[in-house]
This record gives sequence, C-alpha cells and structure tokens, in this order.
Amino acid sequence: MVLNTKTGDERQVVGVEGFDPAFSPDGHSLAFRRPAGIWIVGLDGSTLHQVTNEHPNRALAFSDFGPAFSPDGKKLVFERTRLEDDHTAVFVQSLDSPGSPEDADRITPWKMNCEDHPEFSPSGNWVLFSCEPEGEAIEELYWVHPNGTGLYRLTYAPDDVHYEGSSFSPEFKGWGDIVAARWPAYGDYDNSDVFRMHIEASDVQSEETVNLTKSQNLDDEPRWGTYPPSARE
Repeated sequence: MVLNTKTGDERQVVGVEGFDPAFSPDGHSLAFRRPAGIWIVGLDGSTLHQVTNEHPNRALAFSDFGPAFSPDGKKLVFERTRLEDDHTAVFVQSLDSPGSPEDADRITPWKMNCEDHPEFSPSGNWVLFSCEPEGEAIEELYWVHPNGTGLYRLTYAPDDVHYEGSSFSPEFKGWGDIVAARWPAYGDYDNSDVFRMHIEASDVQSEETVNLTKSQNLDDEPRWGTYPPSARE
C-alpha cells in the first residue's frame, strides 16, 4: 500500500503478497520482496517485474530480503540466504542492464553471514550492514564498496554485544555518523537500544558511541534516511 501524507488517501499497489517495501530515489517506484525474489513496481501498479532470484527451470535455491536502491536508482542492494546451508550474503543487482536476475553480484563472503537490511551511503560509494562470521557468536558492523572491494569491520564491541539494523546519516561523505541497534541494553537481556557512532575517514574504526534511547523497550531497526530532503521532494 502507499499513503499520501498530505491528503490521507491510500491505495493498493500490488495484491497477493509483498514485504519490505523501499521507495526508489525519484519516488516513482517501489522495490519489495516476495518468497521467490525481489520485484519492482510503479506506484500506479504498472511495470511489475522480478529483478532477482529467478530460476525458471529449477527449484528455488535462495531467499532474498531487504531491498534498497542506490542513490542514482541504478542498482539494488539486498541480502540473500542460501537455503542449502542457511548462510547469508549481501548482493548488488544492476537495474540498467539487460542481464538476467541471476546476474546479481555477491559482495560479501558466504561464511561472513552478512545481512540486516544493507544500505547504500548517500554518495553510493559504500554499503553498510552487519555480519556474524561463521564460528563467531557476535554481530558487528561492516561496510564494503558496491563492487565488493574494501570490506572493513567498523565496530569491535565487547563480548556478547551485538550490532544490527544500521543506517547512514544523510550528511555522510566517507566520514560522519551512523546509527544502529545494539543489544543487550537497558532492561532485559534481549532488549536493544539505538546508538549513534561517528566514523572518521582517517581512522575508519570508531568506538565513539552515544546511546540515544536508553529504553526499557525493544528499540530496533533505526532508519536515518539516506537521501537529502531535496532528493525526496
């Protein structure tokens, strides 16, 4: 569904099923997931088409989640789970080429188990996500270039501390702030709070963190909003 915040009017864009909707930068389309992959549709319900994980001649091998557009609208980033072993990786799919939906590029190793709604930086130069590498029991924040180079661990939290659901500040330019949920936090062990972290270009790793919520409730999946206001108008 889409809702006009000025008039209150709402309408159905697609029927049957659809999850994890994400607006395109120009506001004219939505990316969303179905069990068989990621799809894109116009806000008027036109041009519905599948863009990832299309296997017409064999059984489904992957499950895709959490699509997000690049700032120029030419790529999608998403997380993909390999069903045979339940490993997860981050993929980038080009939208301006005639290639098959199976042409998506994997930009993180399967053994890293990277996921949690990956997001492009405002410049499109980085992708942010969390990973829980095979054999480890902690979830840390990482980033990588959209071509798969420059994979870097951003946080080194104490044992039993997990980061997830991260997002770039709209002003991020290779340095600046990000937000993420971190648990355990206040209250019960499985609670999480929203933290802000500052990243410096000269020293990518940063433990300068500020707890923004300090809540007794579960505070999760913070989304700062990648695009500046002028791009959303």
